[in-house]
Amino acid sequence: MDRRQTLFEAFAGIRRALLENDADALGKLVAHDYRGFDPTGAQHDRDMLLQSYGPGGVQLTEYETSEVTARVIGDVGLVMGIGAIGGRFDGQQFSHHLRFLDVYIHRDSWLLSVPQVSELMRK
Repeated sequence: MDRRQTLFEAFAGIRRALLENDADALGKLVAHDYRGFDPTGAQHDRDMLLQSYGPGGVQLTEYETSEVTARVIGDVGLVMGIGAIGGRFDGQQFSHHLRFLDVYIHRDSWLLSVPQVSELMRK
C-alpha cells in the first residue's frame, strides 16, 4: 500500500474516532506536539482535543466531507477538502461548513499534527 493511501486511512480513522468519541483511538492518530485551531480560531493542544472528544465531551451528529485530496511530500502529508460538522458541546448545538487543511507527519505511521479550518458561508 502506498503512503498516500495510508494517509487517507489515517484521515478516515480520525473521522471515525471523533464520531465515536473514542479518545483512545484518537490518541493513537494525533501527534504529541499537535496544535490545532477550532472554527472560531481558538488554539488547542493534544490534551485539550482528547478531553473534548472523550466521554461527556463533543457529540458529533454530522461529519461529512467532499472534494478531499491528499499529497505526500517526504514525511509530510496534506489532506484538503470541504467538510460539514455538527453536533452538541457543553449543551449547545453547533454546525459548521468548512474548508480544511490537515497536516500529518509520518512517524512510523501518519499522525495528525496541525489542522486548519476556515468557515465557509452557507448559501
